[in-house]
Amino acid sequence: MVADDDAEALSRSASALKSAGFRVVSATDGRTALQEALTRRVDLIIMDVSIPQLSGVETCHCLKAMPKTQKIPVVLTAAKKDPAAKALAERTQGSVRVLRKPFTDEALVSVVKQLARPKSLI
Repeated sequence: MVADDDAEALSRSASALKSAGFRVVSATDGRTALQEALTRRVDLIIMDVSIPQLSGVETCHCLKAMPKTQKIPVVLTAAKKDPAAKALAERTQGSVRVLRKPFTDEALVSVVKQLARPKSLI
């Protein structure tokens, strides 16, 4: 899943991942991302830290607190150094990573390939 409230960034990321052979579900806010993670089989989540309703960090806290979603790897994207995102990444022992914006399509696909099984990002 890719979650970002910036329509252009969301479209670009989803397109890059689809071109690499992944299936992608999109969300534009934290609540939708959380609902999608609970109702679909999601293998990995790429989420902006500043999405509305629930921030990326808040959404990630919720995901990691629930047994059904706690093992889903999360990549938080941030335009600047975000101390909350960094602290969360450190506390979750590698199940949360931070990818700095702007990032290339190649960098995004590389991170996803490291964390997801082939053709399983939904």
